[in-house]
Amino acid sequence: MTPQLTPKQHLNKSVYEKIKNEIINFSLKPGQKLLDRHLALQFGVSRTPVREALNRLVQEGFARQTPGQGYFVKEVTIKDIEDLYEVRKALEILAAQMAVRNINSYQTKRLSEILQRHRKLVQNGSFTSSLLEEADFHKTIASGSGNQYLFEIISTIFDKISTYRGIGTLTLQRRKIAFKEHEEIFNALKEKDTRRLNKILENHISDAKRDAIERVKKETDLLYLGYHS
Repeated sequence: MTPQLTPKQHLNKSVYEKIKNEIINFSLKPGQKLLDRHLALQFGVSRTPVREALNRLVQEGFARQTPGQGYFVKEVTIKDIEDLYEVRKALEILAAQMAVRNINSYQTKRLSEILQRHRKLVQNGSFTSSLLEEADFHKTIASGSGNQYLFEIISTIFDKISTYRGIGTLTLQRRKIAFKEHEEIFNALKEKDTRRLNKILENHISDAKRDAIERVKKETDLLYLGYHS
């Protein structure tokens, strides 16, 4: 049984989720200063739960703290993107391999339904909703692995990827290619073709990484943002 949260824990969790969501949906932008006083007023709480939320966001990599200056939304760097997508690739391939053995009929049906919705969204040119469907697709496969810890880590990775997607815009062509790759992933999973599944996933995530890097380059006009010699 999941332990019941105390009122204080519930408040802290609520404030943390609100700030995190504003970072994910790009209401709070990379490099923006996070003033605990302003955030406390915005959410109608004291500064204590805000500070606890900010410390947690620093630990999770969504914010940074600079001594003497305060808290800031963590900037997006190419090095961060490369590191994150490499971890994503390794974990998603592991999750897919486990899902081949463990995914159930409900999760398989859910993947099929996600693909149907995703197809319509791409055809209609819906940007935000199609991104949500894409994340849901990958998280459902992670859930199908049967490993709760793996699912939670992959879900957190997609939260971070969402902050990168607030920079620039995915082209319609890229969204169509991503959807096609999802169909191929689904078919390989159903057929339990682990070798083909691994290859498609590796290419799919590598393509997504290149796209994220290109959008950061375009928005910042810096080719090597995040690299240090």
